[in-house]
Amino acid sequence: MDNENHIPLSDLIKNLSEGVNALNSGDASKEEVHQMLGLSRELHERLTVLRFKAFEATANSEDSQLKDDVISEAQIDLIDSIEEVSLAEKHQRKPLSSVGEGLTILERANYTSALYSNDDKKFNDMLDAVDDCGTVEEAMELFRETLNPSGRKEDIESAKTSFEERIPRIFLKWSPAN
Repeated sequence: MDNENHIPLSDLIKNLSEGVNALNSGDASKEEVHQMLGLSRELHERLTVLRFKAFEATANSEDSQLKDDVISEAQIDLIDSIEEVSLAEKHQRKPLSSVGEGLTILERANYTSALYSNDDKKFNDMLDAVDDCGTVEEAMELFRETLNPSGRKEDIESAKTSFEERIPRIFLKWSPAN
């Protein structure tokens, strides 16, 4: 921006306001509309720069404060993360009344796609059969025998491992501690 062409923000807003009034009254020419477009671009660009400078100034002043708080925040974040992982692990060890209990739509679609080549019936039949098994070993064997995988090897292995972690949970006894 040249200093010669620098228009104060208040003048930009005033000129735009006058142009809007001319538009509303039907007196604006094509040239005036074109000038309003240029003024609005100028206003937008300048406000964007001002917003950035304000953000930068705020960030710099907060930066010095943040440096003092980094150690204590990092410790708090670490403790929170440990607690979150502990809750997630506890949830993953929670007994299930059925191997399909709590499956999200995404998990169900992933298992069906990767492990059963999108055969919903075969997947649902496996869920029922695994629930009827008497031991973890029997359920694991049945699950592995019914597999009809398709897709990338990594996706199949990930889905298989994830599902196999669910199977023992149907054989756990529920207690208030769980």
